[in-house]
Amino acid sequence: MITAQEVAMKFSIAQTEFLDALQVVSSAVPSRTTLPVLSNILLEVSEDKVEMRATDLDLAIATKARANVKDPGTLTVPAKKLFELVRKLPKEELKIEAKDLTLNVGSKSGRYKFLCIRPEEFPVLPKVEADVEVSLEPDLLERLIRRTIYSVSTDETRPALNGALFQIRDDELRVVATDGHRLSKASCKPQGGIPTPPKGDVIVPLKALNQVQRLLALAAGPVSVGISKNHARFTIGDTTLTTKLIEGPFPNYEQVLPKQNNKHLKVKREDLAQALERVSVFSDSLTRQVKLSLRPNRLTLIVQTPDQGDATEELDAQYGSDDLDIGYNAAYLLDILRTIDSEDVDIRLNTPVTAGLIAPTAQTDKGGASKEDLLCLVMPLRLAS
Repeated sequence: MITAQEVAMKFSIAQTEFLDALQVVSSAVPSRTTLPVLSNILLEVSEDKVEMRATDLDLAIATKARANVKDPGTLTVPAKKLFELVRKLPKEELKIEAKDLTLNVGSKSGRYKFLCIRPEEFPVLPKVEADVEVSLEPDLLERLIRRTIYSVSTDETRPALNGALFQIRDDELRVVATDGHRLSKASCKPQGGIPTPPKGDVIVPLKALNQVQRLLALAAGPVSVGISKNHARFTIGDTTLTTKLIEGPFPNYEQVLPKQNNKHLKVKREDLAQALERVSVFSDSLTRQVKLSLRPNRLTLIVQTPDQGDATEELDAQYGSDDLDIGYNAAYLLDILRTIDSEDVDIRLNTPVTAGLIAPTAQTDKGGASKEDLLCLVMPLRLAS
């Protein structure tokens, strides 16, 4: 076991390399904690690299940076102060030296000393023995998360909805989120397939999804997603994010998907989004209600708010069913439209009080690689008679 007297390390590292790695792990450091060591980053120096780890006990991020190592060692360093200092130092080689519980950072013009905490006080990060491992292209995983994350509930009284369901069925990975008013389901069949016999339902917390999305911007190759009973692990290059899962059960979303929605409205996605942006200026600040008035090959958006004024826009559309007036929260519709890539959207409706389904009109293979599918559900708002 390492003792305070034995702590020693010595290495040099490029400021840019150090800063990039610190930026990656710092987002796992909790802003408030009763455990002082959680405000620190664990530095583990060996051979030609520095491994860095940070955790809030629910989520952990670990990454590596190249370094010129003279003496290996391990120490925890105050995260915020170290990041702030390195960010403000010039782009040059930094000399780092630790003795006992102090860490010295040297640049050409300055020397800075940090008071540290013994490394053995830092929590041991969970080792995820994955029951299933899936390899995904980073842009594919980014789309799966981006197309569902807005539907995750922030209502802490319903913890199972505070994350997205990762579900594996029949060689398909599905990501589903709902807050009770809307639901989004994005799915894909990865090009490399999914190893059998996987059949798993796990709920990944919103915080982890936000962090994975941020890390995916740095990904240069396929991302490995490992799922065990209690944890999920996302490996993105030299960076690994591990998160505790939310205990379920997640609602049976397939039961709430309406089967009778045979009134199809096809409309230009961008035209609808822009019109919604304009008319919703006049909507009620709480309900954001907009009325969709459907007539043969015509869609009219109507907002009437007694104390705000009113707005009307007409759009060309393909619609051949009975006349229908239905109310929606404009913000919910816009959230959906922003995640759809196709030129047109297909909105499937039934009655003014049943959920509507929205999907891209053309769902084809992305470059022949992975078949993707997107379906969004949104509950209507009751219109004043």
